Amino acid sequence: MRSCILSIGSELLEGSVVDTNSAFIASNLAHYGSAPDMIRMVQDNREEIVSLFKSLSKEFDVILTTGGLGPTFDDITAECLASACGVEVTLNEKAYNHMKESLERAGVTVRKEHKHQSMLPKDCSLYYNEKGTAAGFGMHLNRADIICMPGVPVEMKTMFTDEVLPVLKEKFSLEEIIYKDLHFLSIPESDVDAVIRNLNISSETECIINAGSGKIVVKLRGHNSQEIKSISEKLSSHFKDHYLGDNIVDEAKLIIDLLRERDKKISFAESCTGGLLSEYITNISGASDVFMGSVVSYDNAVKQNVLKVPEEILKEYGAVSEECASFMAQGVKDLMKTDYSVSITGIAGPGGGTDAKPVGLVYIGVASKKGISVYKNIFNGDRQQVRMRSAKKALFYLLNAVKEN
Repeated sequence: MRSCILSIGSELLEGSVVDTNSAFIASNLAHYGSAPDMIRMVQDNREEIVSLFKSLSKEFDVILTTGGLGPTFDDITAECLASACGVEVTLNEKAYNHMKESLERAGVTVRKEHKHQSMLPKDCSLYYNEKGTAAGFGMHLNRADIICMPGVPVEMKTMFTDEVLPVLKEKFSLEEIIYKDLHFLSIPESDVDAVIRNLNISSETECIINAGSGKIVVKLRGHNSQEIKSISEKLSSHFKDHYLGDNIVDEAKLIIDLLRERDKKISFAESCTGGLLSEYITNISGASDVFMGSVVSYDNAVKQNVLKVPEEILKEYGAVSEECASFMAQGVKDLMKTDYSVSITGIAGPGGGTDAKPVGLVYIGVASKKGISVYKNIFNGDRQQVRMRSAKKALFYLLNAVKEN
């Protein structure tokens, strides 16, 4: 199935509205091994939209559009499709009745201008809109089925999932493919690429490497479950010290879920990250079940007076040291009486670095009932990247500690 997505609306091209609809549709189609061949944004221009319908319908099997189905003067998708197909727009009684009932339920007075929304191409097929007033509709032109959906994301998503996707699955015999995403932390993309090149992956299995936010995600797609399993096992084994897990939505959520299951608590002591690690955890709903709190010990006085880092440790080894990170982790664990704690102390830059302690040097401590482990890291990047990578790596160390215990 060759498909194209057209996102209609001048507001998309000027950047005032972000096109999330295309990403949703593309992701769903990709799950059936049929990612779209083209995604295009189109302004509210009759000539351009009609021209695209005519030309693209000769190239694609399916054209999916979003936007331009409302009651206002610039909602012109129906008129453009009718023009491209050489038919008139007529009042669609079924679409109108649905709109009228929906508006009346919401206490909105139905005006004559609302009829514009139900003026659809003659003999078009309809797609029910559970979440809104504008019906979706479709026509066949040249080789393509053209299906038009509303631009409001919640309406479009429900319509696509419940109405449009089942039609496409049946007509084009779409089969859901196996999806597996392997998550790795703090490892060069080139190292992962080198190993994958030696696996001799068959053409029926798609392998994609995505890098960003301090993580590498290897995406495996296909129908050969044995090959996907084999690749997963080889990669996770080869990079076991960097492997987070598969199909992880968020490592912070995974940590929270594991701690909740075991009725355990965590606390943090942060210096160079300035509370970023705490933010990652508290971004997740339900964090309060396991997270007691944190100490942002930016100044040495806080490290000494609140976290009980001995003055002689700070004088002899400095705040950015393995010794200080160890006392910070123990100090916050004792202070908040938690089962686990994490400490971060380092030099985020751009200033403050020396030959002995360069910018990017970060010590991360993890305390548990087994004791305290401190990890030395040197992160590349600017100040924000060093802070982000430090917090992400801390989550990785904490996750491993929770799993081991």
